[in-house]
Amino acid sequence: MKAPFRNVAGQVELTLERWAADALGAVVELLETVGMIDADPAVGRLDQAPYPDDPEASAEFQRLMAGELEQSRAADRSAFSLTVEQAPRGVTLSAGEAEAWLRVLAEARLVLASRLGIAEDGWEDDLPEDDPPVALLHYLGWLQQSLADTLEDQLR
Repeated sequence: MKAPFRNVAGQVELTLERWAADALGAVVELLETVGMIDADPAVGRLDQAPYPDDPEASAEFQRLMAGELEQSRAADRSAFSLTVEQAPRGVTLSAGEAEAWLRVLAEARLVLASRLGIAEDGWEDDLPEDDPPVALLHYLGWLQQSLADTLEDQLR
């Protein structure tokens, strides 16, 4: 499969096939379902206690930062969605958009992994690759690594 991210004159160019853009269009919808499922394990993965040994400090952090975190996630998801829509024609990502992509891909991978019951490395041999959520998890990981490699190449 051809890498969708390329360095072009110090910027990240993204081009996706239509099927990939369609699949990624559902990622934001997936993220918006967090907490809507009874006993959703994804909630605990995305909103981990920042101070696990201090419930009061964690609660205070959540009180102070929850709104900002929610706004940041919404902005990331918006940037992701807009660039996914443009990607079949090719789009140049700003540095902020590339960072938003990394965060959205990481969030989506955490949601999928938690819902699949994945908690540790080495899960690849335990789940069928042709299961759609597992295939999506693999694809998102490949995209995230491809983008990280592209950004790393810019530093050289």
